[in-house]
Amino acid sequence: MQLISHLHIAPTLAAFFGVSLESSKRPMEQLLAFLQAREPAVVTLVVIDSLDSTLYYTLAADLEVLHKLASAGLVFDCETVTDTTTPAIASILTGLLPEEHGIFTSNEVGTSPVNSLLELLDDAGLPTGAILETEGTRPLVGRISYVCPVDDREDIAEYDGLITTHTVSVVQKEEVRFVFAHLRAIDRFAHRNKDLHIAAQLTNKHMKNIAAAVSARAGVLLICGDHVAHLAENRRPKKTMGTVPLIASYP
Repeated sequence: MQLISHLHIAPTLAAFFGVSLESSKRPMEQLLAFLQAREPAVVTLVVIDSLDSTLYYTLAADLEVLHKLASAGLVFDCETVTDTTTPAIASILTGLLPEEHGIFTSNEVGTSPVNSLLELLDDAGLPTGAILETEGTRPLVGRISYVCPVDDREDIAEYDGLITTHTVSVVQKEEVRFVFAHLRAIDRFAHRNKDLHIAAQLTNKHMKNIAAAVSARAGVLLICGDHVAHLAENRRPKKTMGTVPLIASYP
C-alpha cells in the first residue's frame, strides 16, 4: 500500500470540489485523479473506528466487502496523527494536526475557529451531511444541510445500524455532494476484549448497504480507520501512532 497521512484526505477532497482549505499537506495526486476520472455525483466518507492496518488484514474474511472495494479501487496505508477518535476525525476533515485544529473532545467542535470540509463545502453551495453520535453533531446543526444524530447506547449493533440507515437516507438525496459517517462496532468490541470477528461481520454488513446506496447515485466511497485499535497489546506507549487503511472505490 502507498503510505500517506490522515492530513492528506481533506486537501484532496477540497481540491476535487474546488474549495479553499488551509493545510500543510498537498492533495494526493493519485486519489485526486481517481476522483476526477469519473466525477462522482456524491462522495461518501465512512470512518470505521479502530480499523487499523493490522485488523484490516487479520479480519479480511469478515471484511469481504471492504477488500472487494479495495481490489476494484485504491488502497493506501495511512499514517494516523492521534490515538483517540475525536481529534482524529477532526484531522481527517480539516487536514490539520490536533494541536492546530484544537479539537480534542466533542465540546471543542463547537468552539474551534477552524471550519471542517463539511462546513466549507456547504458554505460553497455544495450540500453535505454528517451522521454521528449525538454529542458530535450538536455544533453542526444549522451549519450544514443534513445532520443525523444517533444517541450512544449499550447495543452497538443497533447504534451502527441506525448510523447506516441515516447514511443511506442522506446519500439518496440528489442534492447532497458529500456525506460523512462514523461506525463504531470494532472499537467497542476492542475496548471490551470481545470477539472482533463478530464486530467485523457487523461492519461488513453495514458497509454493503452503504456501498449499494453510493453505487445507486454513481458515487465514490472512501473508507478509513481513525486510529490503531485499543487492544491490550496496543496500549503500551509507542513512538509512532501506527497506520490505518484508506480505501477509495466506485461500488
